[in-house]
Amino acid sequence: MNSDSANLPSYVATLLTAILWLAPGLLRADEPPPEPDYSSELPRIAPLTPAEAIGQFELADGFSIQLVAAEPLVTDPVAFAFDGRGQLWVVEMRDYSEQERERLGRVALLVDRDGDGRMDQRTTFVENLSWPTAIWPWLDGVLVAEPPNITWFRDTDGNGVSDHSEVWYSGFGRSNVQGLVNSLRWGVDGWIHGATSSTGAQLESPVGGQRVDLGRRDFALDPLSKRLRAESGGGQHGMSFNRWGDKFVTSNSDHLQQIIDLESWLTGRSMTVPMPAVRRSIAEDGPQAEVYRASPVEPWRIVRTRLRMSGEVPGIVEGGGRAAGYFTGATGTWIMDHERGFGIDASMDTALVCDVGSNLVHRKRLIDQGLFWTAQRIDQQTELLRSRDIWFRPVQLGDGPDGALYIADMYREVIEHPQSLPPVIKKHLDLTSGRDRGRIWRITNAATPHTPYPNLTALNDQGLVERLQSEIAWQRLMASQLIVERHKLQRLDERIGRWLGDCAADSPRAESRLLALWLLERLGKWGSDLAGQAIQQPHPRVQAQAIEMIALTGNAAAVSRSAQQIAERCSDARVQLALVKLATELDSGGRQDILAAVMPHVTQPLVQASLAMAAGPDSWQLLQSAKAADMPDPTYRNWLRLLLPGWVASVPKNPHLLDFIKHSLTADTPRHRLWLSALAELPSHASAAQVLDLTGTQIAIDDHVDQALQRSPSGNAIELLGLTSTAVQTKWLDALLRKSSTEAQQTMTIQSLSWANHPQLSEKLVQQFRSFTPALQSVALRALSARPERLAVLAAALESQQIARSQIPPELRQQLLAQRDQVLVARLTKVLTQVVTDRAGTIQHYQSALASLESASGQTQAERLEAGQAIFQRACAQCHRLGEIGNDVGPPLRQLSDKSPDQLLVAILDPSQEVDPKYAAYNILTDDGVVITGLIVQETGSQIVIAEAGGKQTTLDRQSIEQIQSSGQSLMPNGLEEQITIEQMGQLIEFLKHRN
Repeated sequence: MNSDSANLPSYVATLLTAILWLAPGLLRADEPPPEPDYSSELPRIAPLTPAEAIGQFELADGFSIQLVAAEPLVTDPVAFAFDGRGQLWVVEMRDYSEQERERLGRVALLVDRDGDGRMDQRTTFVENLSWPTAIWPWLDGVLVAEPPNITWFRDTDGNGVSDHSEVWYSGFGRSNVQGLVNSLRWGVDGWIHGATSSTGAQLESPVGGQRVDLGRRDFALDPLSKRLRAESGGGQHGMSFNRWGDKFVTSNSDHLQQIIDLESWLTGRSMTVPMPAVRRSIAEDGPQAEVYRASPVEPWRIVRTRLRMSGEVPGIVEGGGRAAGYFTGATGTWIMDHERGFGIDASMDTALVCDVGSNLVHRKRLIDQGLFWTAQRIDQQTELLRSRDIWFRPVQLGDGPDGALYIADMYREVIEHPQSLPPVIKKHLDLTSGRDRGRIWRITNAATPHTPYPNLTALNDQGLVERLQSEIAWQRLMASQLIVERHKLQRLDERIGRWLGDCAADSPRAESRLLALWLLERLGKWGSDLAGQAIQQPHPRVQAQAIEMIALTGNAAAVSRSAQQIAERCSDARVQLALVKLATELDSGGRQDILAAVMPHVTQPLVQASLAMAAGPDSWQLLQSAKAADMPDPTYRNWLRLLLPGWVASVPKNPHLLDFIKHSLTADTPRHRLWLSALAELPSHASAAQVLDLTGTQIAIDDHVDQALQRSPSGNAIELLGLTSTAVQTKWLDALLRKSSTEAQQTMTIQSLSWANHPQLSEKLVQQFRSFTPALQSVALRALSARPERLAVLAAALESQQIARSQIPPELRQQLLAQRDQVLVARLTKVLTQVVTDRAGTIQHYQSALASLESASGQTQAERLEAGQAIFQRACAQCHRLGEIGNDVGPPLRQLSDKSPDQLLVAILDPSQEVDPKYAAYNILTDDGVVITGLIVQETGSQIVIAEAGGKQTTLDRQSIEQIQSSGQSLMPNGLEEQITIEQMGQLIEFLKHRN
């Protein structure tokens, strides 16, 4: 002790001494606990030489694999393309994944000098790039996607090194290293197509001044004019086309999707018609299908999954707690023609998909279903190609001059988004390991071995036209590109139009005729004579695109009669869609003739919606035609529901339409009932009221519905109650809501009068709420929250406890708290946010449910499963489908049997712990004050489609939207425990596991 403390009283000195002794311990108590050390579980794994790696491959019978290039000739290949000379251009993304500022990316030019199929010469064409991702050769250089730019790098002196660059477009996003622009491809239409991916793009062209807000839409680039157009998109990494130009994409956990591009055609058109999704998952075994890897699961995946399951680190627990065995890293797709021998059916093309995380290439046969394809697994319990070496990282696929399949193998120890790696794991890994390695492989079928790469640039123009008829897709497309390049350079033989015309008319290969027709369009050689010949193409795939070319080239009027004749007997959905597009290029009479002719044959929803949109304000003539008179009632009603919303705005300005509607609404017309039902299904009551007012039919409909209800208050009559005047609605309101009415009658009454916005409905629903069944209470709550002016009534009912807080479903609670009226939100917040926020405590409290799975109240398993199903239908089926029960809004409930009861409990009680972005809820505020909460399932430049709980999909014109805001939460929010007891939770979990 020092001298100062010696003068203090003894008890003070003793206390100071104790503090001094304890201080180090007290300070240590405030320090965070030491971080767990997983180094013993995370050993580094050594790479293999190319010679060693090739021995680790397992291939399907009849296939062989050869090395095309390896380090040091190539490193970190992520994209590649052969040019017309047979040279191989490779993008090297050496700065993956966290070295974006180091500009390590390069473009390499590889050449096979001795013709043995293995590259033996390298030139570094471009370097000093940041995160380059895609490439396509053009003229004396290559177009490279190096976000934020697409740049044309040229070699003007022929030394194999770029000496000139030109940025064509700038503005591609860079916020996610695994969501960058990718997959530049030459299309059958003679444009270069690309995938924008999840980081989106707002583009500006320094060379042309064009600005395009792509968002997450894809794009097509015209290399002749440098003009860019938006296309329907949405994939993450990997995009390709089949021989007809159908587009396929991949995303990490949704390994094969198809996109039908309607973006350009939809731009500027009326959005009164809800369009079905143009992007669809097509794998029969589901988006996140099983894969059968040969490699051991990486130790870091095993540790991460264990830590996620225990809650020690955040993250989505996928695959029922399995670290692997399903698609998690689908990074590229390619479609091989049936002639190349990659399938097992000589008539079906094959879709190939990489899974970079599982060290394999998967394949599926493609089955034509009309507009869309379905994809069916070929290899059972194995894959086309898989490696026992976890360093094998197939990131992109493509074909080559010999028709073989080529694979870009990044060859990395770890491929994973850095943000998906918890720090306690990441610190033991080296995300740059393998930056000095990389391979390109070739797979061939025994029946189609490798042949030397041809130099197509040595062919004359007639030779290129002949090569359009090659059995190898790469050679057909490269011949097409070289013809376009020579057109750009003004070096084409003047006889090229005749040669292409002969190919389009006479080639035995339909794909070749298609390419020839598109080339004639690119060269500006279309006219009425060619249009008349092209529309008669015998193959439906060629005919469909020929019809689109006719519309594109301004020759629609010349073939309108032929188009109508085709429409009258057409059963092919793609030809039907093309005819719809062609019809919009004609005058009103010609348009209606074609649409009326094709309408009876259309069954595909996407074609139906397109036809309804194309018909425009004169579409009423379609239902006035003789062909419509012969339609069955269900078909007629379907068309009426699609077309009627588009007529409302034009009724005041169109007396002929007004007369048609008025006549159809008279009681003695054959389809009077169908018309009334269609009116009652209009998006808004105001629209229906406007029609009734203009046609002067309100009194007649009042009498009709009133008399029908007096005879029998059936659902059909109640459905029409919303069309009647307020006086008639009030007359029947109490009678139809009384206890003696059936639940179906009460439900229909609430829905009909909610749509009609009856002024007394809110008060009536609150007064009778406690007498309603749970199902009817749900309907009443939806009605009370459907309009801004009803929310104050609902808030007052909650405050007075006429309606209990616990009776508000979690998804509705989320919608209510997203309203624009902040005073009202404050009232609702005070009432509704008393939900338990301690998720961990809630989960622990419900753990006892898991112990009661087999002994709940002495019930038999059959009784428990029946009870669990009832709970699922009440609490979960609004958003989830399980077999035939529920709605496809939230994530599919596949593989639930693999999840532990603990995992299921966490998913139910804490659904927002980790939200897949595509299942994050959005609150959309419309210009009339209505808030819609749901998932955005489709968006274009003109519209957004949002799926609400319950499965309802609403299509919104972007101009009608005041605000879009992501909640960052799951559509299934916290608070479900307020509706499910501990015993019921056990029953629900047992049902979920057993049902799968």
